[in-house]
Amino acid sequence: DIDEISRAIGSDPRIGNKFLKASVGYGGSCFQKDILNLVYICDTFGLKEVSEYWHQVVLMNDHQKHRFANNIVRTMFNTITGKKLAILGFAFKKDTGDTRESAAAYVMKDLLEE
Repeated sequence: DIDEISRAIGSDPRIGNKFLKASVGYGGSCFQKDILNLVYICDTFGLKEVSEYWHQVVLMNDHQKHRFANNIVRTMFNTITGKKLAILGFAFKKDTGDTRESAAAYVMKDLLEE
């Protein structure tokens, strides 16, 4: 039950109760690094299927960010040229100024390239 897991993990104040309720995908520099370390360890021990599973988590997270940016553009009549957008919640978690690997940074990059 994902709600029960979220509540249990969220009881740690460093993580918070919204940890598994992310919108665009995970952000921050540690989580992706940890997943990529899992990929490496699995590869090292010849666990190809497990390695591929965790690699797909990273790829899906990247896909979510691109999909979110594309949805914004589509919702705004297929262009954001000449329009003003506000980006709220740029950091990857509440009460931090750390924006390393923030999902919002990647969404903004996609929007700027549009």
